[in-house]
Amino acid sequence: MNPDALQAHAQPLIIIARAAVDARGHWSCRTSPVALLLDQASGKVLSITPASDLPPELCRSDIPTIERTDAVLLPGLINAHTHLDLTDIGPRPHDPALGFMPWIDMVRRERPETDAAIAAAVRRGISLSLAGGTVAVGDIAGAPRATPSTLPYQTLAESPIASVSYLEFFAIGNGLQRGKEAITAALASSSSPSPHARLGLQPHAPNTVALTGYEHALSLAASPRNIPLCTHLAESPEEREFIARARGPQREFLESLGLWNDTLAAEVGRGLSPIEHLAPVLESARRQRTPFTAVHCNDVSDSDLDILARCGTRVVYCPRASDYFAAPSHFGPHRYREMLARGIPVALGTDSIINLPAHAADPQTGSISILDEMRHLHRRDATEPATLLAMATLHGASALDASPADCRLSPGSMPLAIIAVDVSRPQSSSNADDPLSWVLSAESSPTWLWTRKNTV
Repeated sequence: MNPDALQAHAQPLIIIARAAVDARGHWSCRTSPVALLLDQASGKVLSITPASDLPPELCRSDIPTIERTDAVLLPGLINAHTHLDLTDIGPRPHDPALGFMPWIDMVRRERPETDAAIAAAVRRGISLSLAGGTVAVGDIAGAPRATPSTLPYQTLAESPIASVSYLEFFAIGNGLQRGKEAITAALASSSSPSPHARLGLQPHAPNTVALTGYEHALSLAASPRNIPLCTHLAESPEEREFIARARGPQREFLESLGLWNDTLAAEVGRGLSPIEHLAPVLESARRQRTPFTAVHCNDVSDSDLDILARCGTRVVYCPRASDYFAAPSHFGPHRYREMLARGIPVALGTDSIINLPAHAADPQTGSISILDEMRHLHRRDATEPATLLAMATLHGASALDASPADCRLSPGSMPLAIIAVDVSRPQSSSNADDPLSWVLSAESSPTWLWTRKNTV
């Protein structure tokens, strides 16, 4: 960095840390901390050098300096799938042997339904997300009493966190037309209250939205709106049984609500996997260039992998939620590494706080944390640290249709945020030459050092 050029920058900031890391690599020095020079006015990273190489012209008392030589710098993390409106339900135990439906019944029974309760739950979820170092979320704006709600979107728009708020809807069987009309009305009533909050659409899942309901979402999302879409897909054994055989607890649930009819009966029960069932919709999204994200994808065959890769579908994997529901015991290990090898972007999500450990809800130390998802995969699968950071940043940006520059620290980039993770207590399992392995082996939570205007 030429010190003379600094005169053009009104708000320089120097952050001195043990190391800095993004998905492209790391900056570290065995004999010196590193110094990241940032122009706060533009949000641009100007340089990253050994702190010992900082020219005297930059070591001035009028240039603010943050010293965190105990910490590694990271870009703010992205939680590509969460349900913030369920935060006040809190973590709950679950017995996977009982199946998925008792859990669904609990959520339907205990989710907030009044405007005040929904807004309060989302605000608490935002607070816990920030405590986990999360700068952006893909949040599912739940549909209490099967009615799409824009309140989570409005609440997120008033917060400092960047977001895509996916309006959730159900439209199947005898409720198909009602569901289509409800999501059309909800979308029409929504404005754009904030530059860092976007609307998305979330047809809930193939067992609650008919194919024509998905096609309706595609038509609403098409240019010039260019609204991102996501859906729960290939999540549970009950979903597979319903799609492939038209039977099981999901069918019984729809029958109990008076939604089952002959049209729906003709659409399912054809021996297809959930991804094969939805393939025409994914292909249509590819043709019209509508961003489409599939969440979970626990139940994936080789042919399903082909479909996801061919259609350019992005995937969000929620590791602790998958284990909470014992998905690996039903379907085998998640195939996220094979997806990445096939060029399928795989981001990380937390799902709801319900499936997180009890300490996540602690008012003093709790968090909804993508870093904890990374640490979980690092311990369980020995996944490469660089792969995990890409899933938590670059692939998260892809899932939310955001800029990759939002989550880089390299000179010339403009990150949404910079966080620090204390690595002062070295772990025996960490790689001495890889600062990110120090982060994953540590137990400390992130702290915020800097954020771009209109974010955290």
